[in-house]
Amino acid sequence: MSLFSIHSRVGVGLLAVAFSLPSPGFAASSGTWLQTRDSNPFALASGLPLAPAIPQEGRWQFDVTFNVANTELAQFRDGASLVFDAETHESRISAAHAFNERWSLRASLGYLTIGDGFLDAPVERFHRAFGFDNGDRGQLGTTAPVIEVRDTGITRYALDKASSGSGPLLIDLTRQWQLSDQHLFGIALGGKLATGSVRRLTDSDSSDVSLSAFSMMAFGERLDLGIRAGMLLRSGNHLLEEHARDQVPFAGIVLRYRLGDKWSAWLQSDAHGALHRRLPDFLGGTANQLNFGLSRRLGNASELQVTLAEDLPALHSSDVALTLNWRMRTGQ
Repeated sequence: MSLFSIHSRVGVGLLAVAFSLPSPGFAASSGTWLQTRDSNPFALASGLPLAPAIPQEGRWQFDVTFNVANTELAQFRDGASLVFDAETHESRISAAHAFNERWSLRASLGYLTIGDGFLDAPVERFHRAFGFDNGDRGQLGTTAPVIEVRDTGITRYALDKASSGSGPLLIDLTRQWQLSDQHLFGIALGGKLATGSVRRLTDSDSSDVSLSAFSMMAFGERLDLGIRAGMLLRSGNHLLEEHARDQVPFAGIVLRYRLGDKWSAWLQSDAHGALHRRLPDFLGGTANQLNFGLSRRLGNASELQVTLAEDLPALHSSDVALTLNWRMRTGQ
């Protein structure tokens, strides 16, 4: 059974449960989703959109995000190979504004650094604590950073020194419908502009467009549920262009539970289809990043979110990712 089939069944099941539960009222429409994506730099270089951001009418929402992801692996498939030993640091600023109760616009720009990093030892200890031997570091005999993609003896991409630069500019326009006090539905049209570098692995040089639909529901004052699904269309890709797919589906599910007036617990799944053909799973397989998060309100206008992400299935996305996000809203 494919990951997207599993997502679909889980989504249908959650919706069935959702509509059977009593719902006294819908919580604040903004803030239901975490500011996370697949931390694989080949995914960050694409136009895969962030989860929806829906500020309240006439207000702004700002997100300042820092993400660290660490991966070491060697994979092979049908004459193609991948060696990946690197740590990525992404800093991102996003600004969203709701023009009225229906329409909102967001722009997001990131800066990516690829190097040797500092998470090797903590990641190894974390995996060993749970008995996972695929997290051991230092097995490749490489000196990070090393990223090399080969196909039939030809090097398709190679990076062997620290690199940094601006990532793509992401823009999305959202239209929402308040179906009831506790249920919101929306569609989002996203776009990606190439503002980074293929050589530095911060951009694919493509012009991408995405279209997605999402639904958010609240149950009482504590539990929020969100689901989304969409399609990414890519054009002019110069990063592994011989293997790049022009259409990539994506989907996500989020659960947020408020532990009190200030604290919340999160579980969010960010999944997408294969970005490439005939390449090892890290590049050519369906990927999913499962995020476990905690957040704390800082006054009435801001919130601090901390998340830990694991790859599920293993070795299809970044091994371990940590994200720190500071969310601020105007007019609170």
